[in-house]
Amino acid sequence: MSKPLVQQVCERARGLVGNPGTWTQFATARSDNHKACEPTDKRAVRFCAYGAILRAAYDIAGNDATAEQLTDQAAKLVTGQDNVFAAFEELIGTNDGPRATARRDVLALFDGAAVKV
Repeated sequence: MSKPLVQQVCERARGLVGNPGTWTQFATARSDNHKACEPTDKRAVRFCAYGAILRAAYDIAGNDATAEQLTDQAAKLVTGQDNVFAAFEELIGTNDGPRATARRDVLALFDGAAVKV
């Protein structure tokens, strides 16, 4: 049996932020020359927690409406929030926290979501 799409999004996003070379802070995504760009831009190679979810959702969904729904569901699953805006705020706040702990804290959010599924 295949995994639910939202679980696939979370796993793919976790993979993007799990690698220090593809994680970033203070922008949803960055190109290989470190310039901020949209997570869905083909030049994007580094992602924040929210940007990684957005990129994974678009890669999996194939259309904007489904990708938006998957992004919202994944953000709520990862943070445990019922409100999508609160989920986005938590993802961004955690990702852009102190560099020494931010990535570890982001990974903890994703790892907690894996347990919930």
